[in-house]
Amino acid sequence: MNFDPIYQEVILDHYKNPRNCKEIDGVSEKGHNASCGDKVEVVAKIENDKVEDLSVCTKGCAICTASGSIMSEKVKGMSLEEIEKFIEKVKKYLKGELPEEEFDEIFELKALSGIRKFPVRIKCALLPWITLENTLKKDKK
Repeated sequence: MNFDPIYQEVILDHYKNPRNCKEIDGVSEKGHNASCGDKVEVVAKIENDKVEDLSVCTKGCAICTASGSIMSEKVKGMSLEEIEKFIEKVKKYLKGELPEEEFDEIFELKALSGIRKFPVRIKCALLPWITLENTLKKDKK
């Protein structure tokens, strides 16, 4: 895969040193990408309609791990409504449906923009986000 060298560094840093993979109490959900074997577990501690703490543990490729690590840093402290809107924006961005200039919330996520050239890898980057989305839906039940 051909990524900008700066973006490669961001992806490798999050892959080698994933953030927020820890044990916490909360609502959990597991995700699995059968086509490549990526696995993710998301645990969200939700209080007062906000994600107060988040654990994201992945076993898989650098793209999936980096995406989950970046996500864990971004959404902590956000309201459930903000997270739902942001997840939709991330999905559009990673699928190439949202122009680069409309997505400037976080530099690290731009590191994943190169996967748009490789549609099969989009699932890798989206797995943590979809798993978080399913975790939040589970909490509403």
